[in-house]
Amino acid sequence: MSSMPDTWPSLGVELEMPTAHARTGKTHPVGAFFRHLGETFADQGLVTRLLLDGDREYGLRSPRGLHSLDNGYNNLESSLGPIIGAVESLDVLAGLIREEIRDVTAALAREDAVIINFSEHPDTLVTREFYYSVRAPKSLYDYQITHRGWNHMAGFDAKAHNSPSTGVNFEQAVAALNCLMALAPAFIALYANSPFEAGRITGCKENRMTLWSRQLDCSRMSGDHKLHRMPLRPFHNLSDYLTWMFGPGTQMWFATRPGAGKNPHDMHLVPGDPPLLDFLRGGPRPTRSFGCGEVRNVVPSMDHLTYHQFTQYTDCRLRYGLKNEDLDVKRFLHVLDERPDRMEELFQTHAEYCYVEGRSAGANYPDREIADMAESEVAASVAVSPSALQYGLLRDLDRTKRLVARYAWADLVGLRGQAMRHALEGEYGGVKVRDVCAGVLEIAGQELASEQSWMLAYPLWVLQTGKTGADRALERFKRISGPSATRLRKLVLERRVVAA
Repeated sequence: MSSMPDTWPSLGVELEMPTAHARTGKTHPVGAFFRHLGETFADQGLVTRLLLDGDREYGLRSPRGLHSLDNGYNNLESSLGPIIGAVESLDVLAGLIREEIRDVTAALAREDAVIINFSEHPDTLVTREFYYSVRAPKSLYDYQITHRGWNHMAGFDAKAHNSPSTGVNFEQAVAALNCLMALAPAFIALYANSPFEAGRITGCKENRMTLWSRQLDCSRMSGDHKLHRMPLRPFHNLSDYLTWMFGPGTQMWFATRPGAGKNPHDMHLVPGDPPLLDFLRGGPRPTRSFGCGEVRNVVPSMDHLTYHQFTQYTDCRLRYGLKNEDLDVKRFLHVLDERPDRMEELFQTHAEYCYVEGRSAGANYPDREIADMAESEVAASVAVSPSALQYGLLRDLDRTKRLVARYAWADLVGLRGQAMRHALEGEYGGVKVRDVCAGVLEIAGQELASEQSWMLAYPLWVLQTGKTGADRALERFKRISGPSATRLRKLVLERRVVAA
């Protein structure tokens, strides 16, 4: 029986889409793409707003959501939704995804480019010159590099994921987060799709997932090393999660004014980069602007907590919006310190929304091979299936928790690395990735309505055949003759995304 509340969850998804030139197969930084996409939407009667950085386009807002860039012009990102909870929400999301892929494909064709079915472009050498030429116009990246010491270049060969968002209430939120973290090996394996990097076979079927250690383990902030790794144990409650994320051993980012964006002048650095919870406890203090050096006193508020919710990079995030004018820092800290088991109740009272953001599935899209070798439902379900899988698991959260409880947490942590390297063939401590995948698909399949069952056709086919996107790519690469660069070019062009 479903353990979700009677109301249906809101849904959304973030689709990242690696682009390639339609004739050369090389990674393709888009040009007039967003303008062309806006024209496509206008033909459908949709009102849009083009986003510009100077004269260069970097995004588009539409009734569907936000269409922009992940980190660079060679990796598109469409954030669709939220779709307000209703019995047909998953069907609506599937339709939005199908329309988005269709329209993005049409707009890319106008500059002789395509989406490719990889979660990382297989043959892109990221140099310093290339990095700065394709990097999205986000000053946040300068902060990450110069203040925190990140190796931000590591992700610029279009490492891409499919990130579903599913609404939950706060009473269920941490359990949902724990489950999606624990079951990440199944999502990593079923959607493994990046066996190459910079023209070479990497030894990892989902090489994309090496991104965070390469970007963050060089950070001068020890908390950055911690907050991209699975915790050593599941979280007890929301207070436990917030303390892990913002407490001892972590370093806050910067303090912004309410409503301010990520303009460098509004990024005010707190001396010593204390844990966010220490900052909230400390009262007004002087800060220095990252952009211009201006010194300004900042008063801690719940806006600072809300802003920082993205600053962990594990396989799942908890996202929320608080009505901060109704909740002051003192009350929050009192509950955290004196009644930690009541934090869910406090947030539920003062929240506008709450959802979990899955981050472990690599980008997969229908290509010609999958369309030719499998039933039509398999190709049609590729891009929506991570959302359907997450939705189904959370529809019966009690059963999903029982699945997780079969395994030692440490074994699931170890299994994650095996899923990255070996996908379905991974095994750790006697636990097999295939078995976890089968358990996940069984629960999700029973929670989808019969007319929605097609949405799981792709991961079921992968489990039955053993052919992940990475496996198919490696097999095809071996069959193509010629030098490695020639073989990869042919492979990339063969894996352009097709309508399904």
